[in-house]
Amino acid sequence: MTEKSEQARKDLSEALRQGLMEDTENLTRLAVKAGEDPLDLIQTVLVPTLTEVGRQFQAFEIFLPELMAAGDAAQAATKILEAEIAASGRKSASLGTIVLGTVQNDIHDIGKNIVASLLKAQNFKVIDLGKDVPAATFLDAAETNKADVIAASALMSITRAGCRDVADLLRERKMEKKYFYIVGGGSITQEYADEIGANGFSETAGTAVEVVKKLMASKKGA
Repeated sequence: MTEKSEQARKDLSEALRQGLMEDTENLTRLAVKAGEDPLDLIQTVLVPTLTEVGRQFQAFEIFLPELMAAGDAAQAATKILEAEIAASGRKSASLGTIVLGTVQNDIHDIGKNIVASLLKAQNFKVIDLGKDVPAATFLDAAETNKADVIAASALMSITRAGCRDVADLLRERKMEKKYFYIVGGGSITQEYADEIGANGFSETAGTAVEVVKKLMASKKGA
C-alpha cells in the first residue's frame, strides 16, 4: 500500500468516525477513482471504524447523535461502494440466502445495516426485514425466500428477548433444523446465544460474515 493510499484510508476513516456525510461521500468516490478496491474498503475501513464507534458508544465516550451520524455516513459510503461492486460485474453463484432484521421493539439498525452490506458484498442474497420485526415475520420471510440463515439483532437489553422469541418459535414450528439461526447486537453475548439455542453469535458486524460462512460450509460438508 502506498503512502498516499494509506493516508486516503485514514482520512476516510476519520470522516466516518466524525459522521461527516459529505466528506465521507467525497473521500469514498476519490478512493475508488484512485483504484482502491471497493470490497476491501468496506472490510478494512468501514467495518473497523464502525466497530470502534460502537465501542466508544458502549463505553460512553460518545453519545447517540454521534453514533447515528457515523452510521448514516457509513451507509452513504456503502451505497457508493456497492454500486461500484455491481458495476464491476463481479458476479458468481450466490453463497446462500440470509433473512436479516432487528427484533421486535428495537429500532436500532446501524450494525444490522453494515452486516447486510457486508453479506451482499460477499455475494450472499440478503432479505433485509428492517427494524422492529416480529418473530413470526423472520420465519415467514425465511419460508418465502427459501433462506439458509435467519439473523436477528438486538442492541438493548430490554429488547433482546426478541431473539429468544425467534428461537422459541423456530422450535414451536419444528423448524429449528431447517435454518441456521444467528444473533448479534450490543445486548447479546455468547452465553445468551447458547442459552436460547442459537447456532451462531457475532459480537461485531465485521465477524458476522465469517460466522455465516462457517455455518454454510458445515451445511455443505454434511
